[in-house]
Amino acid sequence: MGTALQGVVILDLTQKLTGSLATMYLKNFGAEVIKVEMPEGDKARKWEPMREDQSIYFNYLNGGKKSITLDYTTEQGKEILLKLIQKCDVFCIGEDVPNPERYGLDYESLKKEKSDLIYAAYSYFGQEGPMKSKAGSSLVAQARGVAMDMTGIINEEPVQSGPSIAEHYAAGFFASSIVMALVDKHQRGIGQKIDISLQDSIFSCIEAAPAAYSTVGEIHTRKGNFDPSCAPYDTFETSDGFVSVGCATQIQWERFCDVLGFEDLKNDPRFLDNKGRRTDYLFILRPLLAEKMIKMEKSYVENQCRTQGIPCCSVLNIAEITDMPNTIENHFIKEVKSKKFGKLGYPTLPFTLSETPSEIFTDAPALGEHTKEILEQLQISTKNDEKE
Repeated sequence: MGTALQGVVILDLTQKLTGSLATMYLKNFGAEVIKVEMPEGDKARKWEPMREDQSIYFNYLNGGKKSITLDYTTEQGKEILLKLIQKCDVFCIGEDVPNPERYGLDYESLKKEKSDLIYAAYSYFGQEGPMKSKAGSSLVAQARGVAMDMTGIINEEPVQSGPSIAEHYAAGFFASSIVMALVDKHQRGIGQKIDISLQDSIFSCIEAAPAAYSTVGEIHTRKGNFDPSCAPYDTFETSDGFVSVGCATQIQWERFCDVLGFEDLKNDPRFLDNKGRRTDYLFILRPLLAEKMIKMEKSYVENQCRTQGIPCCSVLNIAEITDMPNTIENHFIKEVKSKKFGKLGYPTLPFTLSETPSEIFTDAPALGEHTKEILEQLQISTKNDEKE
């Protein structure tokens, strides 16, 4: 079998999570990724978890890439970088180079060097406007992108998502847009600029909130784990943890009551239809359900509901989900053998291709591991490469 992106060469100046995750996706499907690092290296090389002064996190993001150390802010470094660009299809740059035009690394400058270059740039808040080049983070992107205001318990403080969702959304869009640009380049022979921001990426997932505000002035904000359109569609505490259950139809509500012994609620005239169950749900139906659920085990609730086709699941932690048959049989978490760290469990890519599967895991490169090799390919003397 071949690889989907075989022959594609990506020059990657990004650091930390977003860009590295995007190019990791592309590397795992066959693209050659040359990671350009300043002499001090990618900041993610120091991110926890660490073992023997090496980052397991960095190893996950950068497996199989090539690393070259290069100070591209100097004339010599920029000259080498421009030679590298001639051999690449895609140039990736992120917020760690906040003013690329200062170094001649903006799109218009590099387009003159290579007319069919795909220039992929991401930022925190966009390439234009007053927030251009301002410092940011996943926390700030969630706050500015409205997602944080929509997350948490009603009338309580906003909460950021546990995973770095701003970066993960942006990385997915970043990788997808690069593939689309590659398809277009294959068809028309031209390059183009890609512009991704963390704020815009997370803003795109708030669904109907902009439409609700622009049409009727409604502000979608925190509401906890329940859904205002149907009830019960919520998360409840049990005797040994939490369980999430969603009754989106009348038949699901009736079966839910039947299998858990809630006949009194099923027959209560206030809850005979969805409208009644939704009416003042937080203060009428929910307390009655919470009082009953706290006496049950989460696995019992889940198993009983699943016998009736009711969507339901215990709220699981990483230890609980890792060894579950469904996780194993679908390869959601893959055990890999690392020469640096031994056996590691990594999340697999969230997509598979039957004819061009992803490549086998390899460790991330040492800082500058491929500098000599790449410079020699460019026919640049490496006698003084230790000074690069």
